[in-house]
Amino acid sequence: MATLFEAYVTNVGKYSEGQLVGETLKFPTTAQEVEALLKRIGVDGVRYQEIFITSFDGDVLGLYDHLSEYENLDELNHLACLLSGLTSSELETLEAVLDSGDHCSSVRDIINLTQNLDCYGFYPGVSDEETLGRIYVDDLEMLDVPDQVKPYFDYEAYGRDA
Repeated sequence: MATLFEAYVTNVGKYSEGQLVGETLKFPTTAQEVEALLKRIGVDGVRYQEIFITSFDGDVLGLYDHLSEYENLDELNHLACLLSGLTSSELETLEAVLDSGDHCSSVRDIINLTQNLDCYGFYPGVSDEETLGRIYVDDLEMLDVPDQVKPYFDYEAYGRDA
């Protein structure tokens, strides 16, 4: 599987003792890879139990703005698996929604979002309300405007409301 994003996973206990012990984990991953990484950074479940994520890196624009240092590795992996199944068009839509800040306050929200991208209409290159109004009326026919009325129709106002 191709890497979609990666996180630098750090041992909290060692960090509070003044040592930066961590390693990069690439997503999507396997349970065995996670277990091996935790062992390598000293998270043994007894003395050292907690991790935090120092940084994220990857190609999904805006994703890291909505992820925190205490994300669940299983949820991140599930998100990566879902992202790997998206088409380039769906990925572009996801990035636009992430940029808008809607429904992306947690990994669970973003997971839900990836499964509901069909609820969003993304039109690349639309930069103003009039163009959006024209797409909705002329191309998508979401409003029936008679041809004789179109020269007088306020596409900008309709695009703003849409």
